[in-house]
Amino acid sequence: MMHTQIHVALMEKALWKEFDDHRNEMIITKIGRNLFPILEFAFKGLIEHQMYRIGITMEPTMINKLKFTAGRWEKLDILEDLIPTNEVFIVKSGRELLHRGLKLEKLKLTNSKDAVQKNDQMIRVQSMRQYIPILNIYEDLPNGAHMQIGKYKFTETKFIAVTAYQSEKVKNLKVQKNKFAQGFREGVKSVQPPAKRPTSTTSSQSSPDSTLSSESSSDGLKMASQELQYPQNTVPVVPSYPFQQIQNFQNFQSFQNFGNYQNQNFDPNLQYWTPQNPQYDFGNNYSNPYGYQWQF
Repeated sequence: MMHTQIHVALMEKALWKEFDDHRNEMIITKIGRNLFPILEFAFKGLIEHQMYRIGITMEPTMINKLKFTAGRWEKLDILEDLIPTNEVFIVKSGRELLHRGLKLEKLKLTNSKDAVQKNDQMIRVQSMRQYIPILNIYEDLPNGAHMQIGKYKFTETKFIAVTAYQSEKVKNLKVQKNKFAQGFREGVKSVQPPAKRPTSTTSSQSSPDSTLSSESSSDGLKMASQELQYPQNTVPVVPSYPFQQIQNFQNFQSFQNFGNYQNQNFDPNLQYWTPQNPQYDFGNNYSNPYGYQWQF
């Protein structure tokens, strides 16, 4: 089925930009670690009754490994083989993606091949390399095949994979912005007085980027419940955020006429649906590099 134009917007763009300004780092472990910030996308131009397969992978930005020296990242002269990254998939209807978007709160990064085989929401990357998340959209065909109809990436989301934070600026920013790490903020004790401690806990799941978390306070648990109110395969009665109220569509990253591989710009003069909530900023000046290959 022909799609005239598909738009994808990165949510929390300002937060991602803040981390990118300091060369963002993401912790990786053998058992997997959640990303922070969390990748979240909004969509426009999909067909409501059509089923889509959303693929997420990590693409290296360079062939060189990096090292952190004297407070800055530098390229290593010695080249090492790149380990291919895998792609994880989420199948959703166009209606669900249009109204609820896609929040990848279960996505984890690992440096273990075994972890990828055991968990279908795990992506394998190498430490001390820089990556950028890639979002692919595939349409399910009647014969069971899948046709790629879009590829999107956002420059703010690039990061360096590490087993421990190298930059104090990035570490401090994670502590400041990550709700689950609030116990590490200046002036806040990580251990609450006994009278205020919850009497029991019901979950042992790790928080996003939980390298910075040792114990969640009661406020942290409340925030967590708000963050994770809709599991991956649950269809809530009320959308997790009212996508139809988002106002600014002219800066969506778009893929138009999937046979055309040129950069696409959304024409605000076309008669597209324009909802009303100024809460979200979808950024600007994004390219749409379908089939783009990094220039080394």
